[in-house]
Amino acid sequence: MNSALIDFDAAGGVDLDRLERSLGLRGERVGIGRYRVTGGAHDHWVDLYSASHPRCDCGDHLWRDRICKHIMAALLREGNERVLTTLPRLLARVHAA
Repeated sequence: MNSALIDFDAAGGVDLDRLERSLGLRGERVGIGRYRVTGGAHDHWVDLYSASHPRCDCGDHLWRDRICKHIMAALLREGNERVLTTLPRLLARVHAA
């Protein structure tokens, strides 16, 4: 299987707030590494493999150049190790709050 080429370190790691918001989204796989992400105010399209980096049509990704919650949702569904191994940190933060 292909692997999304994401430089998490350059992006500051996996953002826990975006990861938390991604958990409420649904991702429908429409192709290899391609998702229609629903559950928010608008539907979004994510392509994890084009141009050697993930892309989403939302403003957070396009204008801020961030790994947005929609990309996080797609990465979760792809079983991305970096995102999955961050889930315990998110759960610990939620539990401590």
